[in-house]
Amino acid sequence: MNFLLHRHLAARDLGSVAAGAGAMLPDLWRMADRRVKPARAPERPAAPPPRLAEVLAGIDHHVAVDRWFHAAPVFVEGERRLAEALRGAALGAPRLALFAHVLWEMCLDGALVRRIGLAPLLDDLRAGLASIDGPPTEAAACIHHFERRAPSPAVALADRPAFEARLRRICDELARGPWIAGYQDGAGLAFMLSRVRSRFGMPPFTPEQHDRLAPLLDGLAGVADASLDDILRTAPPCAH
Repeated sequence: MNFLLHRHLAARDLGSVAAGAGAMLPDLWRMADRRVKPARAPERPAAPPPRLAEVLAGIDHHVAVDRWFHAAPVFVEGERRLAEALRGAALGAPRLALFAHVLWEMCLDGALVRRIGLAPLLDDLRAGLASIDGPPTEAAACIHHFERRAPSPAVALADRPAFEARLRRICDELARGPWIAGYQDGAGLAFMLSRVRSRFGMPPFTPEQHDRLAPLLDGLAGVADASLDDILRTAPPCAH
């Protein structure tokens, strides 16, 4: 599940915009540093400040919902259908079908943007990010990454400024709006997928490849909308 749908479900289930923003963090952290692998119930303060507690609950929600989602037919069948469509399109882009997983998750985020509307969704996202800015996010990163993964305190101290700068750039870019707007249609999704592939050293889509992929993804919008209905109805509530 991608970060927008995680945010929506956690905010709904936990009744907290901060928890919703916290549920986004595992995905945003991995964009900043692929070594980050949040898990449920790491060592944490016995009585964390209220805002940090909401963030940690959101992260737990993310981990639990992902465990359900990746085994659910709505994801498994959607990923399979999309992989087959990508193979059948014969776009000439290397290893394209391997990205069906992340692309289907982005398609579902697109369905959520269409359902809620871009402007209100951006308002909610910005409010959530603002509510956890600073100490709550920094403390959560310590608990889920730096205190668990870094080989030594010295390495953790050296890594943190670069990590936090990357995370800040990601959050600022999300809040601007075009990133989120790109999930709404096939052209935007094709552009976003090209960016994802570039992080793995793959060449960007050619204009022709982009123009052929975009209508294929637009053709799946109805399936994504129906799948979103399924997720909103069947995702385990308050799974934290």
